[in-house]
Amino acid sequence: MPTPRRPTIAVQRALRKLGADIRDARLRRGLPADVVASRALTSRATIARIEKGDAGVGMGIYAA
Repeated sequence: MPTPRRPTIAVQRALRKLGADIRDARLRRGLPADVVASRALTSRATIARIEKGDAGVGMGIYAA
């Protein structure tokens, strides 16, 4: 099994920016994280990880 690699600083910065933008959009719409999570068929913890810019979140969750 290959060793996981840490994303570059630029990628980490882009993920944090994307997560912050997603959080801002959710808050502007007045949606709690629980509602967004249920609509995306995922957990509230995963939504929190997205909003923090966690590189370990799968791309499919972003699409959902």
